[in-house]
Amino acid sequence: MLQTVTIDWHPVAVGSMPKQEGSYLVAFDDGEVETYPLSDQDIKRGEVRDGQTHGLLWAANIPSPIDDGED
Repeated sequence: MLQTVTIDWHPVAVGSMPKQEGSYLVAFDDGEVETYPLSDQDIKRGEVRDGQTHGLLWAANIPSPIDDGED
């Protein structure tokens, strides 16, 4: 199966964060990209930290290629 996606990355900064808390893709300064839960506090601060690493960019999650749209 082949899935092609375009990821629209945004800076982790005040004014550039998502509007609501939830799980997002986060690119950290150690080179890792993870699905990471952003809280309202993270969004208000414009900062994401996981231990010693800092989030640099965030993006909406990639949809599953087997998601049929039903919950």
